[in-house]
Formats: sequence, C-alpha cells, structure tokens
Amino acid sequence: MDWKAALADLRAHLPPAPGGSGPVRGSLRWLEAEMQARGARPTAVRNIIYRDIGTAADRAALAAILAALAAEAGRPWAQAAPGDHPPTPPLPTELELLGRSKKRAYKQFLAGVRAGRAPRLIVTGRAGAGKTVLLDSVAQALAGDGQPVTRLFLSGEVGGTLELPATPGTSYAQLAAAQAEAVRRQLPGTGTLLVRVTDDLEFGGGPPRLSDGSAISPARWAAEYLLRAAAPGVAVLLALEQVSAPDLAALGPRPPEVIALHPPTPAEARTYLMARLGVTHPEAERLVAETGRHLDRLSLLVRLSGGEAAQGAGDLLADPHIAELAGAAAALNASGVHAPGAPWPPELLHAALGSELRRLPPHARALLAGSDALGWTPTPALRAAWPGVAAPARAEALRRVAGTSVPGLRPFRLSAMAALNDWEALAAQIRAHPDDARWLPPLWPVIRQGADGDSREQLARAVITHHAGRGEYHEPRLRDALFTLLESPRPQVRAWGRVKLAESSLEAGNMSAARTQLDHPDVSAMGGHDLWAVTAQADALLVEAALARWAGDLDAATRAAADPRADAGGPRTPLWRGLIAKDAGRWEEAMRALASVPASSPLLSARARYQEGDLRLRLGQPAAALEALRDAVVRLEAAGGAPEEVARVLARSATALRRLGQPAEGHTLLERALAVMPHDPRRHADGVPRARLLSEGVPILLALGRPNEALAAAAHALALLERGSARPAETHYRQRRTEYRVALSYLTRGLGNAYLQPLSGPDHDHPDLRHARDRLDALTASAPPASDREKILLFDMYLSRALAEPDPGRAGEDVARAVEMAAHPYEEAQARAMRAEVRLRARQPDLALADLNRAHALLRRVAPLRGGPPDPGLQAQLLTLEASATLTDAAPDSAVATVHWLREALADPALTPFRAGVWRAVGRALETQNIPGAWGVLRALHPRHAGSLAGWRPADALWLLEQPEST
Repeated sequence: MDWKAALADLRAHLPPAPGGSGPVRGSLRWLEAEMQARGARPTAVRNIIYRDIGTAADRAALAAILAALAAEAGRPWAQAAPGDHPPTPPLPTELELLGRSKKRAYKQFLAGVRAGRAPRLIVTGRAGAGKTVLLDSVAQALAGDGQPVTRLFLSGEVGGTLELPATPGTSYAQLAAAQAEAVRRQLPGTGTLLVRVTDDLEFGGGPPRLSDGSAISPARWAAEYLLRAAAPGVAVLLALEQVSAPDLAALGPRPPEVIALHPPTPAEARTYLMARLGVTHPEAERLVAETGRHLDRLSLLVRLSGGEAAQGAGDLLADPHIAELAGAAAALNASGVHAPGAPWPPELLHAALGSELRRLPPHARALLAGSDALGWTPTPALRAAWPGVAAPARAEALRRVAGTSVPGLRPFRLSAMAALNDWEALAAQIRAHPDDARWLPPLWPVIRQGADGDSREQLARAVITHHAGRGEYHEPRLRDALFTLLESPRPQVRAWGRVKLAESSLEAGNMSAARTQLDHPDVSAMGGHDLWAVTAQADALLVEAALARWAGDLDAATRAAADPRADAGGPRTPLWRGLIAKDAGRWEEAMRALASVPASSPLLSARARYQEGDLRLRLGQPAAALEALRDAVVRLEAAGGAPEEVARVLARSATALRRLGQPAEGHTLLERALAVMPHDPRRHADGVPRARLLSEGVPILLALGRPNEALAAAAHALALLERGSARPAETHYRQRRTEYRVALSYLTRGLGNAYLQPLSGPDHDHPDLRHARDRLDALTASAPPASDREKILLFDMYLSRALAEPDPGRAGEDVARAVEMAAHPYEEAQARAMRAEVRLRARQPDLALADLNRAHALLRRVAPLRGGPPDPGLQAQLLTLEASATLTDAAPDSAVATVHWLREALADPALTPFRAGVWRAVGRALETQNIPGAWGVLRALHPRHAGSLAGWRPADALWLLEQPEST
C-alpha cells in the first residue's frame, strides 16, 4: 500500500486537536510515540512510510494506528495488501528481510513438524550464509509451540564435548565405533534435532570415520551418524558448510533434500539494518562493509544493539573475532587482574587483545558497553561465553598483559604475572622497580599459596617494605608476610624480619620491645654479605638511630645513621640523616641530606620534601615551605601514599598559608585534609591522626577571627586523644599541644582581634586573658624533659604568655625566657619582636628600637638557607612596632615622614595580606599621642580625603585612607 499517500489523506481530514504541548495527532512524532506505547519500534515509522521497509510486526502496528485515525476522521481505510499483514505464524525478521532460501527452509521444515511428520532436511552454506540464524529461528518457533528441541554444535575438536574415551582403542575401526557411540548418546528419542557441523570436525585429533575405519568428510559423517541414525520419529535439520553429491548418494536412493543458503545481498543487508536499527542509508552501508554481509554477525549486531540477549555461547565462540575478545575478557575477569564489575580501562583491554579495540568488527564490539573515555564493560552475552573459553586462550591474553610496557598498566602487569604463576618474573619486576611493591599486597594471599623458595621470600619482603614505608605495621598482610620470613631456614632472612619487628615496636612507641628484637641472636650474630644480611644491618643501624633520637641522644643517633654500613638502606638512609640533623639544629646538613633523597623513590622523596617544608616553616621561610609541602602532596598522591600521611602534609600546607597571611585558603586546604581522613571509629581506631588535623586547624580558625569554632575543634581533638593509642608518647605530646591551642583560643578572644600579625598585647585585663594565662602556667609548669619538639612548644608558650599579660613587667619575664631558649635566628627574631612589643607597652621606645634593630638583622640571616624571603608576618610585626616606636612623642612632620617610610616598606607584595592590620595598629599608636595632632598628620598625608572622615577615630581613618584605592 502507499503509506505516504494514506497518511496525507488522513491528516487532511482529521478534526482540529484540542490545545496541548504534545506532538500533533497524525504527525511523525505522534506516530513514533504511539508505536512505542504499543511495544513496536518508533524508529520504524519513517522507514515504513517513506521507504516501505519494515518488519511485519512493525507494519501491522502502524497499520492498526492508521486504521484508528481513519475511523476518527470518518474516512474509509483501504485493506492492506497481503504482504502488509504478518503471516501466521510470522516469520522471524532475520528471515523475512533476508533471502528466499532461508524463508523456504524455515517454512518447509516447520510445516512438516507442525503437521506431525518427522522431516529430514540439510541446509548448506559458507560462514555467514545464515545457518545459525535459521537454526535459532526454528528453535525459537518450536519452543513457542511447546515442542522438545535438542541442539548440537559440533566444531573443531569435539572429543571432550562428546565425552569420547581417552583411549578408545588402537585400530581405526575401534576409533570409528567410539565416535559412533559418543554421538549416539547425544541423540534424542523424540522431538526435533537441530545440528550444525563445521568442516574442521575432529575426534581426538583425528578425522571422522565410518564403521570400517575409513576416514570420511565431516558432512558425510554427520549425514550418516546424525541424520540417518536419528530415531524414526525425530525431525532433523542438519546445517553443513558443504555437501558433495557422493556424500548424498551414499545415503541411499532417496536422500534428504538439500537447500543451499546464501549470504544476504548488499541490498538485503542494508534493508535489514535500516529496519531493525533505524540507521541511515550511509550508516547501514558502513556496517554492511565492516561485517562482510555475514548474517550471523548482522543478526548478533542487531540483537545486542536492541538490548536482546545473544543465543548460544558456543555459536558466539565459533566466530574468531568474538573468540579473541572473549579470551581477553575472560582472562581479565577470572584472573583477578581487574576488580570485578569495574569498567576496563581501554589500554588494559587493548593489551589483553594485543591490538586496538577498533580493529574488531562491529558485531564483536557490540559485545561491550561503554567507551574509551568511560571504560568498557562486558555485556551479559559476552559473560555467558566466558566458560567456553579454553585455558590456552586465557593464558595467552594474560601473557600479553604481563608483557605490556604501557606505564599506566604496571599494576595489571603484576596481577597478570601472579595469575600465570610466574613468580620469578614478578620478583624480577619488583627488583627492577621497587615502588611497584605498592600493588603487591592484594596479591599476597595468592603469592603465599603459590610461590615458594627465594621468589616467595623476595615478594614477602616487598610487601613488608611497602606497608612499613607507610607506617602500616599492624596491617594483617604485613604480619603474615613477616612471619613467613621468620619461618625461613636462612638466618639472614630471619634477621631481616627481626629488624622489621623492631621497627614495628618503635612505631608503636614500645622502645624496650624494639631493643629486644635488635638483641635477638638472629640479629646480633648476623653475618654474611648477601642482600638480606647487608640490608638487615643497614636497617638495624637506622633503628638504633631512631631509638637514640627518641631518647634525646642525638650524638648517638648521628653516629648510627652516619655509619657507612647504613648506606645500604637506600633512600631511607639520607632521610633519617636529615631528620636527625634537623633535630640537632644542623640546618644546612639537614637540607643537604633531605635534598639527596632521590625522586625515583616517590614515597620517600615526598617525606623528605615534607620534612624540608616543616623545617623551613620552623626557620621562618613559609613561602619556600609551602612550595616544598605542595610538592610533597603531589609526590605522595602519585606514590599512593597513605591517607593519614597525605592529610598530615595538607594540614601543614594550610599552616604555611596561614603564616603567609592567607588563612581562608589555609582553611580550605585543612577541610580537604579532614576529608582525606574522615571520622570513622570502625576504620580508624587510633584517634591521633584526625586529632592532629583538628589541632593544626585551631590557629587557622583563630586567624579567621573564629575563636569559638577553634575551641570546639580543640575539644573534638582532645576527645579523640582520650580514646587511647598504640603511640602513648605521641598522644601525650598532641594533648599538650592541643591544650596550648585552647589557651591560644582564649588569648585571641580576650584580645578581641584575629590571631594574625601584627599582634599587640593588652593594656587592660580580661577574663579570657586570665584563663589563657592560667592554662599556660599549668602547661609550662608540667613540661616534660625537653625533647626537640617540646622545646619548640615551650618557646611558643612563653611568647603567648607574654602576649596575654597586661602587666609589662610580668610579660617581660616570660619573653626573657623565650629569648634564652631561641635556637636559631628566626626564633630569636620572634622573641625580640615580642620583647619590643612588651617594652613599647612599658613606654620604653628606645629599648624597643634596640630589640627591633637586632630582630631585623636576625631576620636577614634566615635567607642564606636558600629559602627565599623570610616570614612576611614577622616582617609586618617588626614594621608595625618600629613605626609605633618612632611615632612616640614625634612631631607632626616626623610622623608624616614615618608614615611615608612605612608606606614604601609595605609595597612588598608579600606583605599585602598584613597591610590592613599594620595600618590599624599604627593608627592606634598615632591616636595615643593626641587626637588633634593625629588629625593634622592625616590631613597632611591625605589633603583631599581626610575631611570626609572627620569625626572618625584616627586609627580607622588611617586604615581606610591608606587603602590602595584611596591613595
């Protein structure tokens, strides 16, 4: 029928539709929506109307919709031509659109079965002619009729499929009898038998044979032992690639009919794809060219694109392209190379295949879902084919993955080697690339069970080294690998394990247990020059150094770490030497040692950069510190550093930003650190790491002027620390440091300003200040033996105590203690700046200026450590105090000159975050002289703008007038 003309006539006579937002009744969009509502395919509408192409079911659905429209319009509806109604029963789409020979075979065979006969039919055709599609269609139709169907797919070696005995006999006749018996067991007694046999059929590596032992073609064997041997009441449809006239003649005077099937023509294939997929003509042309008019592939492509399940895993694997993909996919799935359920990275899939995915034809690619951007996941059809993949095919795919050189696939390489049980290759890979050990721990159970001898011990050592490097000494896989080494028959291997046990005790703060392990005969009597003994000796020296460092004996720690035998410890040795030199105050030596940790060891070099950043913060170089800390974060994340370690470096970076006058950016970074270490008691029983982050954030909140939030954060940190820890010494120190920051919070609230330089002490008392002093007095009175970090903490406490004290005389006593404790130029500059502030409050400007001159000289000595500019916050403090001291009793002209000098000094971009605070403080100093004189100075500095602020306090007026937009 003329669909286009019929639709145009209906549209012309349809009554106007009521208003609405949906598509117009009778329009193509409306028809597509109606088709979808009826379970038909919307994409078929345009093909049927404009090209008269479509399946019988789709054409019938569209005809029913148009008939309803005709009744609504009062128009007669022409009966469709016979071809427009589906036959009863309808033909499968693959057969309806593709070829008369397939239609004939389908109809003829089904008609015989449905009539109660037992037809026998042979179909032939090359690969892609449609044999599998025909068998699938017949099976589906008979299943719908409730008929029993048996299917056999015999291709290649079928000895295992047919359960052929391993030793069927020695003569050809015995082989033939075994073949006949094996296939006889597969024949049904009733129903229908559908069989596909390929030309490469073999039994135990030999050809099919007749009963006399003579070799025959697969087609002749199938006709003899399947078609002819089937029970009289069983219908048989036999699909062969080819059958010769002599083979048929051997079946007797009345051989079964043979119908030759042919691949679809280009036009048939295009029509099929356009009807089923709704693709354009050019797209259909491309797909036809790529699939080679192979009907099995075309059918599979359509089914998978439409979300239908593929039929017959065995049939899928008969396709070489699909077999290749299934082998690669099965290897990735079954071997543990990739996490189950996660998309495969395109590079991994390419490695398993040995080539680019796009090299596969469309029907094979349709077995995957996803994209190169999102990764690839197997469809259910591909998963169903995995059990049929032979072990050699999986192993070959694994070997390709194990041999890939793509850098991003290194963890998958290790997993592939483990899946192949190639332990020597795995151990060699770790020897060549020690940092690859980060991907070993998940493989340890397989290694423990499968590897043995030297390979197992080497891999155990790599697992231990990885976890130990991250401080994860209580990780079960580390403990299991460690006790594996302690069971070794080789004393040097056991010695290495004992040293790691000592490290574990050291990490837990159990120094006596660490000493016990070092004194064990395995270690104390250790000898030999192999790698185990040499590295065990080096690690033992580093443990000795750590024990001495914790005991405060830095000379002994230096001797142990400097021992030439410790050089075998690799990058850990310069890291430890740098740590000890840092604690001992040998700054240049510490910097050199830390800088010598090679970047080829990302985790250790990240720690070295962290220690460098921490040291530069201590020495008053926050800009250089921030650079080192940011680099440490990048290296840690690239090396797969532990979340606790990443969070710690992020928090220290936040402190560097605060010291640079950027507390808001620092708070953002601190929140990122807290997100890395979320509060989850089930996963993080040790509360110290998160408490450390919260405590580090207290000064940042104070710099933002949020003391109440700072108190809440400190309370949370103390609650976490009270839960206990395997590291009592660390917990005690963190508690004292957090208690100090509680006092700092009361100090900030009592002063009424944000904790950001320049800072000025009070001229009158406040309850919060009294509470801050009480807490600081308690902490300084109970200070433990002075370790390096306790000295730093005590130094900070004395400075804060002076800042909280309104009595300059008492504040002077605290700051004098800090001056005596100063261990390097930056600390002395801080202490002298605080003493200058106290002396200004005591009305001693000359003495204050003496301290400030000395502090400026000390601050200039910070730069030689190759750290860039010194602390801008301390510079702002010194400039403020110097200007304030100069303004004391100054004449108006001198005051104007002082402000001009200060304006030039504040031009340094590093001082930008501190300028407003400096001008406020200097304005207060100017205001304390006398208000009329202060306004004279302001009018001299800003003759055009000062009048607009008449009536303001001079302190506020100076701050506003000195903003860049005002000047």
